[in-house]
Amino acid sequence: MFQWLKKKVKLMLHNQYSHGQTQQNDNSTSKNESVSQNQTKPVYKNVYKNAEEMKRILGENEGVFNRTFTIGKKNGKFAYIFAVSGMVDTKVINENILSPLMNLELPNNPSETVQFLKYLKESVLTISEVEFEENLLLIPQIIFTGKVILFIDAEEKALVIDAQAMDVRGIEQSVNESVLRGARDAFNEDIGTNLSLVRRRIRDPKLHCEPMIIGKQTHTKVVITYIDGIVNKDILNEVKKRINNIQIDSVLESGVIEQLIEDAPYSLFPTIGNVEKPDTVAAELLEGRVAIFVDGTPFVLTVPHLLINHFQVAEDYYSRPIYSNFVRLLRILSFFISVMLPGVFVAFQYYHSILIPFDLLITLAKERAEVPFQLIVETIGMLIVFEIIKESGLRMPKPIGQAVSIVGALILGEAAVQAGLVGIPVVVTIAIVGIASFPVSTLGEAISILRILFVFAGAALGLFGILILGMVVVSHLASLRSFGVPYSAPLFPINLGDLKDSIIRFPLSLLVRRPLTFKTENQTNQSLGGASGEGERGKK
Repeated sequence: MFQWLKKKVKLMLHNQYSHGQTQQNDNSTSKNESVSQNQTKPVYKNVYKNAEEMKRILGENEGVFNRTFTIGKKNGKFAYIFAVSGMVDTKVINENILSPLMNLELPNNPSETVQFLKYLKESVLTISEVEFEENLLLIPQIIFTGKVILFIDAEEKALVIDAQAMDVRGIEQSVNESVLRGARDAFNEDIGTNLSLVRRRIRDPKLHCEPMIIGKQTHTKVVITYIDGIVNKDILNEVKKRINNIQIDSVLESGVIEQLIEDAPYSLFPTIGNVEKPDTVAAELLEGRVAIFVDGTPFVLTVPHLLINHFQVAEDYYSRPIYSNFVRLLRILSFFISVMLPGVFVAFQYYHSILIPFDLLITLAKERAEVPFQLIVETIGMLIVFEIIKESGLRMPKPIGQAVSIVGALILGEAAVQAGLVGIPVVVTIAIVGIASFPVSTLGEAISILRILFVFAGAALGLFGILILGMVVVSHLASLRSFGVPYSAPLFPINLGDLKDSIIRFPLSLLVRRPLTFKTENQTNQSLGGASGEGERGKK
């Protein structure tokens, strides 16, 4: 039924979109035809003609500066320079471009065009990256990437010079992934800095970074990163295929890419990971995953992403296994408490009060005697209020947000109890649920919705309703895929080899293989037993 309805809605939206696109295309046929015919336009030999064409394309664009000057002291050539202020280093332009060119002693017998440009590139300009560009229509896009464009009179190519110097936020501690032990640096908004943070940890030439440009208007740089010889080529090719199929005007954050390439966009559970710490990305690359870097955001996407990854943190592998397993089990327990406790509480009150100890039942009945609302209304209302307080604390300035969260929770909770609007048991339950949701913050969106659904299930059918909804959720998780990999692996389908690092983590000396679920090219990551000698004793 739901699949049929979804198909009908998609078909209706598609027809409306197609009709609108047809009208739009009919109204702008001549314009589109002119653009398609002029996809390539050669650079003019006349430098002033190039300058006029650039000004026509760019229009009245604040921040784009240009300057004309002469190359060489005597009998020099006229030249024009274009750049965007704030994206280039003016000191580099003055010292490494303008000064060498204006003070250049031109050769007595000037060479041919290409050789003269080659001479400037190899012997005059003291900048590491200099390229040629013949298509005049591509130059406006290049300018807004922080490059300097140099037109020279009588030359049929422009020089593209790298002089980028954009202000970026420094490397700071992670906000969302705090650790007690391990690296504390986090990504920032500069993609070059982010790639370098990963390269510091993986000093291997097999770490490949393949760039591409996404977004018709924003031209956002996206880099697909993987380790050749480890990554599963089928997964890698699927990632490239999905990203190449993206046709969108703007990509302002990695979340846009995530929504356009994920396997189950309507699911509550994310099938693509987003990471803020370089050591976590490095560890996932070494396991055979693919990382997707997007310029302008400190969050890196990683695929495939499994359900069990939400309960694993980098610190688990830096601490001894006994404590790491204890904390990991606490995270899993916190997830179930946060999702199911309100529903179980409502179910016991409505249908299974005989299972509650008599003294506790009397206490609960006393607290509910003066509350005018039904228990389900009381519980749902408190859950919504909790979400509002949490959202307010996140969106407001940090110092104020913390005060609002604390004061709002204490004052509103106490006032609501004293006014008889809610009972103390419900307030305590919601407080426990709220605290239990923080250890698994990456599943926060799913938890917020699931807990409300479980409340309705518990109110409708008691524990039987919770059991039915739980079976639906488990079946849904078993059906999900992340780039061809079962989302609930290694539990469904069960994989004995990968169970060593799932609900509990074995000692590192026994984790000698990468996850078998990913079917990586190189399965072994260390010799059996490591350096402790346990492996040799185990062989005997």
